[in-house]
Amino acid sequence: MEELFIGRQPILDRHHQVYGYELLFRNGYHPMRAQFDCDQDATATVVHNAMMGFSLDELVGDAKAFINFSEAFFDPDMEPCFSSHRVVCEVLETVPVNDTTVAGIRNLKEQGFQIALDDFVFKAEFIPFIRLADIIKIDIEGMKPEKIPLLVQKIRHIAKVKILAERVETRAIYDVCRLAGCDYFQGHYFARPEVVSSAKLSVSKGHLLLLLRRLAQENIPLEALEEVVRQDVGLMHKLIKLASQNRTVGMPEFETLHQVLTFFGLRRVQSWASMISMSLLDDVVPEVFNIARTRAIFMRLCAEHEKLENPDSYYLAGMFSLLDVILKKPLLELLEALSLNRKIVNGILREEGEHGRMLQMVKSFEQSRSESLDQVYRHLYVRALKESHNAEALL
Repeated sequence: MEELFIGRQPILDRHHQVYGYELLFRNGYHPMRAQFDCDQDATATVVHNAMMGFSLDELVGDAKAFINFSEAFFDPDMEPCFSSHRVVCEVLETVPVNDTTVAGIRNLKEQGFQIALDDFVFKAEFIPFIRLADIIKIDIEGMKPEKIPLLVQKIRHIAKVKILAERVETRAIYDVCRLAGCDYFQGHYFARPEVVSSAKLSVSKGHLLLLLRRLAQENIPLEALEEVVRQDVGLMHKLIKLASQNRTVGMPEFETLHQVLTFFGLRRVQSWASMISMSLLDDVVPEVFNIARTRAIFMRLCAEHEKLENPDSYYLAGMFSLLDVILKKPLLELLEALSLNRKIVNGILREEGEHGRMLQMVKSFEQSRSESLDQVYRHLYVRALKESHNAEALL
């Protein structure tokens, strides 16, 4: 049975909202871990997996899908198999400038496709591509900060295009790119976004931390969880909304919050409440919640696969691994306030023990370092991505 795998990385706009995702080839979609040596095969794999294995809705929601394309795709006689409203065609830096490729790009633009130039390096020979492009991606890794505004000005002197800064790894570089006039941003800095101003909560921080503290307790009575949830009408509404989406044919209509908790049990409600409580922080970049949910689901799936004790503790470790990003406080301080088991705390802070090993594993997928992992974990990560998207749609 063939396994499908695909990577993705968020692209944010100047307001820190997700504009799109770059879809990335990742080896491991086949049990034999077949590897490809050419751009064309890698692109074909990404397109196949994105369009047939999953769906663009699952992978990018309402955002744009950025996909790298090699020279062969820019044939003016080729008809794309996907919608111009969803896909941004990235022209790889290896695509030569000639009459055929220029005609192919012009044909795509006439069909409504956005064109992005990937890993752009300014050369006079690329001017025909620049004049056709909608977005130019500049790789700023290793570039001197003072050179970035000059490059942006040089590009915009030739054509009116959007500039996407990729490999943005620090706040300082982000600030330089933003001041230089870049429109979009991509890089590990946004996987742990510290860009956001102080949190504005729809529930008090005290209430939120109380809920998280209760969720962290092993074998917490349902009544103790109910006591926290019923204090906030928005939280209760979201929880019951999730329950209604998961209601089976044999279940009666819900009459009380206690009834909902009893029907679905502690484990399910803990998962829902964790996601809801974090989603209430309405000024945090949405992608951080997706990352936290995916980490949590993946780590619990792995713990179940390996038959480790208390798989739900791995869910909590994944969900709480980004608390510092969400609440803008030191991670140690936040974890200590939750009275967590030391194994979970050490796993998050120092990546020690089984919890740390699982956290390292999920980070390897986020950072495109997963080549050495067994195929089963690649499959579990795909499952986690799907479940995380499904959960997001219900919130």
